[in-house]
Amino acid sequence: MVNQSPILSKVTGVILWSRNLERSVDMYNKLLRLSQEQQERFGHLHIFHLPSGLDIMIDSNGMENVPVPEKASPLFFMPANEIDEAASFVQELGFEIIYGGIHRNEAVSFFNMRDPDFNVITVCQNHR
Repeated sequence: MVNQSPILSKVTGVILWSRNLERSVDMYNKLLRLSQEQQERFGHLHIFHLPSGLDIMIDSNGMENVPVPEKASPLFFMPANEIDEAASFVQELGFEIIYGGIHRNEAVSFFNMRDPDFNVITVCQNHR
């Protein structure tokens, strides 16, 4: 018999830290293009309810004195239908493409982007 974990085997949300909640909400609002009904605000916390059931929570609680890191690994990835179009789009929104730009191979093309708080997200196009 396998010991059961008190932690459920699922991810229901991700948390992005923000030093400027209004700026972050504006950027992610433009990125995600969700209706107001798919969002909630609780003071220092803004939640985007994605159609997939996953929540992206932007939290500014106590972040004003936390330094922005110089590097970070991706927190999650989001799919794209056209990687070059996606790269142009995120840059227009104020995200920075980092770690060598767009990487391409036979199976996938991807890039890593960061917001001003150095939350890193991978955007990936599957070629298969």
